[in-house]
Amino acid sequence: MKYTPMELAERRVELSAEYARDSELLEGILEKKAWMWPDIRKGMKSDKSADKQWDASTDGVMEIKLRLRMKASEKKMSAARTLLEVLSGEARNQW
Repeated sequence: MKYTPMELAERRVELSAEYARDSELLEGILEKKAWMWPDIRKGMKSDKSADKQWDASTDGVMEIKLRLRMKASEKKMSAARTLLEVLSGEARNQW
């Protein structure tokens, strides 16, 4: 699929906005986790089992999803940056 430099730049901006939104959502979940985790830990034998209990919760699943979405956005932004660099080089006959 061919993209114009402007389309790639716009896509990077969209991905950055998505990343920022997800980061803010993650911040709220991690704040909640900080308050809830000691109570979860009280009923468990280890930190690992408490972490698994958190991961099984609705907020824990959302934390995992947000982290994965943010990682995917990072990769897509990096790929768009690479394509922009290639297109810039092509425009100057450097490729």
